[in-house]
Amino acid sequence: MLRILILFIMGCVMTVAAKEEIYIKKLPNGVKAIIKERPDTKAVAVQVWFGVGSIYENDQERGLSHFLEHMLFNGTKYTKPGEIEFEIEKKGGHINAATSFDFTYYHIEIADIFWKTALKYLYYMTTAPSLSDDMVKKEKPIVLEELNRHLDDPKNLLWDEYYKLAYKKTNYKHPVIGYRETIENYTPELVRNYFYSHYTPNNTTVVVVGNINKDEVLNEIEKTFGTVKGKKYTPPQVELEDPQTDIRTAVIKKKQITRGYVVIGWQAPSIRDKKSFTAQILEEILANGKSSVIYQELKEKGYVQSIFGGYMAHAGTSQFIFYMITDPDKIDKAKEKLFEIIKDYAKNGFDKEAVENAKRRIINRETFAREEVDDEADSIGYAVTVARDINYDIKYLENIKKVSKEDVDNFVREFLKDNNYTEVRLLPEDK
Repeated sequence: MLRILILFIMGCVMTVAAKEEIYIKKLPNGVKAIIKERPDTKAVAVQVWFGVGSIYENDQERGLSHFLEHMLFNGTKYTKPGEIEFEIEKKGGHINAATSFDFTYYHIEIADIFWKTALKYLYYMTTAPSLSDDMVKKEKPIVLEELNRHLDDPKNLLWDEYYKLAYKKTNYKHPVIGYRETIENYTPELVRNYFYSHYTPNNTTVVVVGNINKDEVLNEIEKTFGTVKGKKYTPPQVELEDPQTDIRTAVIKKKQITRGYVVIGWQAPSIRDKKSFTAQILEEILANGKSSVIYQELKEKGYVQSIFGGYMAHAGTSQFIFYMITDPDKIDKAKEKLFEIIKDYAKNGFDKEAVENAKRRIINRETFAREEVDDEADSIGYAVTVARDINYDIKYLENIKKVSKEDVDNFVREFLKDNNYTEVRLLPEDK
């Protein structure tokens, strides 16, 4: 499960107790600065997070969050197109960005001596992009070509169809990349209005983790991001889907497909729900790695060629899914076996030691992952932008430890039933 979070902190600098200290300050203009000193490394991760994603778009804006991510790499009031990427790479750093349903973020990983340069460039990109008419015109065919590649891959169609079936009320039913008709109709005014109304100070979180001095970093954030003016924008509360009480199915057939691809999934709690930690334990037991139950029972016994699964977390209603690749004539047997496993756990529960082992694996993996400054910054940024609670990150391991065998048993019984799932199959076209 990819973890990434949004919080609204009142007051000035406060120190949050953890294994090491995280320094948090909400600046007068609303920007949230989060800094963690890591003297054990020579690297620095600088990230800027926004509560900007496809779930916050209206019908005319579908795909615009993703389009803006492209636009912010097309020059600023202070730099030419390509200049920032060139300068960061010249210093041995890495720069990139990502847009999802629930968030957008921009990040640079670089040697500690260049942290100030990284912060300056992200400040330029995210507060002063050029967004010129010419650049909008230039970028539209590039994004449309990306859309073409997306639509040319049948597996993307599988996932698009799954989300369209699984979500009826909320914007998770729309693909992050948008639609051809919306992208073609973007105007420079629409792009600029969306930027200035969503990329606002109070919707911005700046995260810096690495070998830095927190006072120096805070001072630099105050001199840059702290001076930005703009409208106040708070992402609206994400509505939850009505509980699913039916079985939703679809079949897609394509000539170029030679195997069967299947997604089966159930509604699951929001990342903001404490049951999200239980979902992650269940993922570890059922679907994570070669020792997992579904790998042993379906892959090793020949029902499928590949199988993956787990908790797909969102700010709103999430999903708990299984994704199988197998011969078309084996799909029904594989599905039957999967449901047999789930029903057995619903009836008899999980072995307590299996739950404890899963918790230990998550804790060990997370501990190692956090040694990397970018992974730690990711976790902090996600906690503040999607979960809306810094404690999601700070107390993550503690909350994993609290999950009991009974919690996992009850989760399966509550959510993974045989009358409330969504299933999409991608099959070879009939000859």
